Amino acid sequence: MNFLNKSDSDKKFQLKLDSLIEIMKNTGFLKESKVESAFRKIPRHYFVPESMQDQAYENEPILILQNQTISQPSVVSRMTEWLDLREGQKVLEIGSGSGWQSSILGNLVGNGKIFTVERHAKLASFAKDNLKRLGIKNVKIIHGDGRIGLPEESPFDRIMITAACREVPSKLLDQLALDGLLIAPVGENIQSLTVLKKTQTGIIEIKNQKGYVFVPLL
Repeated sequence: MNFLNKSDSDKKFQLKLDSLIEIMKNTGFLKESKVESAFRKIPRHYFVPESMQDQAYENEPILILQNQTISQPSVVSRMTEWLDLREGQKVLEIGSGSGWQSSILGNLVGNGKIFTVERHAKLASFAKDNLKRLGIKNVKIIHGDGRIGLPEESPFDRIMITAACREVPSKLLDQLALDGLLIAPVGENIQSLTVLKKTQTGIIEIKNQKGYVFVPLL
């Protein structure tokens, strides 16, 4: 499947997307067909500044607004797969960025709902415009402090933190549903991608992989 609203201007990006997907698969990323389908339906070049669109399908982070970045595609694929999303789930994302990651999450939960919190007003506005252009209706962007989360909408089946934190904020763990999963890059200069699960006996770590670098959670 190709882009959501494929136009003539999109066609030049199709080969670049195919190449990116091949690179990710050959390097051990993008293992799930449903996540690949979401990548194909949510065009990354719509989520970067126009001047950066030619670089949209390189496997690299891209500087967007407010000195923030849109994450590297292979990292987005890993975080998405590790979050183990299901149809109908309610998800909280901390750090909306340009809206690309949250749009992928929205595609995967179907009739579920994504709530995503962004601290930069200009970036939140940019992300809202991107979602509107693609007709994505199950993602709600909130301008606010991600460290606080969104307690009025909790509990969440899944929580994704897209910025580095020294430790996962306890307020976010409180908003996770029983048997829910939270993924976050944890650490200072170099982070470990960590998946936590809330159980009846407490929070347990189920995955941890070192070697990631994210902008800090502020």
